[in-house]
Parts: sequence; C-alpha cells; structure tokens
Amino acid sequence: MITGWQTGLRAQDFTRLQGLQRTQAGVRGQNCAAGLVDGGVGPALRGYGACIAGTIPLGLGLPASDIDILVNTDDLNGFATVCTGRFSHFDGFHIYNRAATRHVGAAVVVQFMISCPNQKPEQVEIFATNKPAHHQYGFRHMVVEARILDMLDAEFHNRIIALKQAGVKTEPAFARILKIAGDPYTGLDALFDFSPSQLKQWLLWGAVNGGSSPSNFT
Repeated sequence: MITGWQTGLRAQDFTRLQGLQRTQAGVRGQNCAAGLVDGGVGPALRGYGACIAGTIPLGLGLPASDIDILVNTDDLNGFATVCTGRFSHFDGFHIYNRAATRHVGAAVVVQFMISCPNQKPEQVEIFATNKPAHHQYGFRHMVVEARILDMLDAEFHNRIIALKQAGVKTEPAFARILKIAGDPYTGLDALFDFSPSQLKQWLLWGAVNGGSSPSNFT
C-alpha cells in the first residue's frame, strides 16, 4: 500500500460524503452534501458502500455537472428496484441499465434532481456496479486528479476548466494537458498507486520529455 500522502489526498479522505466537504468543493459542495442528507439519499444508500466522485469535489464542476455517487452491489436488478422505490418521487427521475464497456462492467445508472439549500437544485447520478466504489475508475481518477491539482498551479486548473467548458471530458482533458500517451482512462488509473515523490517526478519528467504513458515511466 502506498503511503505518504497528506491528509486530504489519501484515498480514505474521499469516502462517503467527504469529497463534498473538501475546501476545493467550496460552498457548492457543502450545499450538495446538505441536499443529499436532507433528501434522505445517504440513508437510502447505506449498505452499498457509496462514495462521492466526479468534478465537484475537485473544484472543477461546471454548472451542469452532476453530483456523482458510486455504489457497489452484486444485485443490479434488486438495486434498481430499491432506487425506484426510494427516489422515483424526485423530479427528473430516470433509471437505466448500461452495458459493460471496455473499462467498466455492466451498471445501473439512476438520475434525479434534489433541492439544495441556498442554490439551485442539483442533478444526482448514481452509478452502481459489482465493484467496490473505491476500486472503480471514477473514484481512482478523482483521487489522482486531486493529487495532480494539488501539485500544480492555478494555471493548470484553469486550463482544465477551459477544456471542460469546450466540451472535453475530465480524463481526456487531464491527459491532453499532461500529454499522457494512449488511453486517458487507463493512463490516469496507472497513477493511482504512485507515491507523492513518484507522482512529482513523473510530472517533472513529462514536462521535460513531452509526456508519456505512466506505465512507461521508470
């Protein structure tokens, strides 16, 4: 197990609702967390190992960004039934099955709107697979991205935001700026187990050498 990450950048610092309570998530994160609690979303997902993911915890959320929640279940059909019973009264409720992709197994996706204090309603997107939330790509990518943002400057953050505003997804935006060769999703995932010194060395090495796949870094 890789150690050495400071409090706030360890994987365990992103469990449950903690991602929305990060300083980087700002007032929006606090309001989203309150909305999830007030709406009973947290209690409804108890037992599914739910974790917040996505861009809001990173301070990279756009106005249309969802509150992303990752959960784990071995019974996707049963989970869909539970969600229909607990969340179908929310505005914008929608649930569907997502076929397995090259990166992710079959999933159930649940979407609905919740009221949040002191701001407009937010869309929730629950992503359920048979893999523990902290092992899912969405969680691992978020942790890696938080660490990179912490090591780099405000200009990097602003460049990511600019790409996202232009329609580029978060992982491809990071890969484009960092010049990660190959698949951006597996490339970012390969950085998850890097120690602070390894990640810093990789960032410096990539800046000098024009980027490369993390798997090629030695």
